[in-house]
Amino acid sequence: MKNKLTVCCGTTCYLASGNRIDRLEQLIEQEFGTEIEIVPSACLGQCMKHQAPPPFVKYNNEIIPNATNENIIKELKKSGGYHILGADINNRNEIATSLDVDEYYKFPYATNDAYIPFILDFCREHKVEYYYAVIDKEVTSISRNREKFEAIGTKICVANYEFVEVCHYKDRFSKWIKENIPEIAIRTYEGLAEAKNAAYPLFIKPTEGVASTGCRRIDSYEELCLAVQDEDSVVIQDFVDGQNITVDCFRNKKTGQKAQAQRRELLRNSNGCGIAVEIFKDEKLERICDYLIEALDLNGTVNIEFFSTANGYKIIEINPRLSAGAIYSCMAGL
Repeated sequence: MKNKLTVCCGTTCYLASGNRIDRLEQLIEQEFGTEIEIVPSACLGQCMKHQAPPPFVKYNNEIIPNATNENIIKELKKSGGYHILGADINNRNEIATSLDVDEYYKFPYATNDAYIPFILDFCREHKVEYYYAVIDKEVTSISRNREKFEAIGTKICVANYEFVEVCHYKDRFSKWIKENIPEIAIRTYEGLAEAKNAAYPLFIKPTEGVASTGCRRIDSYEELCLAVQDEDSVVIQDFVDGQNITVDCFRNKKTGQKAQAQRRELLRNSNGCGIAVEIFKDEKLERICDYLIEALDLNGTVNIEFFSTANGYKIIEINPRLSAGAIYSCMAGL
């Protein structure tokens, strides 16, 4: 028998929730599959019984007040109707968030040839229903092998490979941007020879990068020659001075549904992760992101990074995965 989530649709709860039951249905399906049935109710009669604010929902026989989508998911997780397996290349005692999962495992590197066979065997043995990947190279490998996972009953929660392939490789992505939406492109240089007479400083980043590793400012041609050992392994571009902007984007290719959350990163750590942000909405930026996810035919979740400059938005990259700061988008109600 399915668990039942009854949603109050009385006037007070309806207004307090912003009528976002459709989004709630999507979130619950993503987190719990078909295990939970959502049932609307004309009124649960809870407004006068609780000091806590509306809206209210009832999960089986338990009332949940202040029922934002995020709070509902948290409460449903407390019910124990799920089992989370976590994994990393490091030992459990080296990963603080390993305490948040029910079981923890050490996995091989995503670049290892045995990685995909290992993950397939793991998912089959542990009857994994949903698999989330959050490291770029892992996302690429997993997405490329989606059909193999579907064959064993595991749903891969990453973007479609056609999208991932363009965005993961920074040199290919730079060319795509230059050809399709040049007004947001940062100028790139084909190699050392072309960059010799550039106006410094420049900026280099690996064609396959992780957490800003290998990204650096270059102040002279001599420094560039020392830094670049293999021209095919790096992207050389103008150094741009601007405020970092991240946009979490979601799109369902089948239904056409899409959403985004924009944030200014006020403080960033050494890995390029925003640790203090401001949520905002800019219609021009929204149109740019809509164009990008539709032109690249996204199916899934990605984050797009920009610089906000005096000359408008300049795109840094698209990371084909959940952003490290995705929690901010959740807090913003996305």
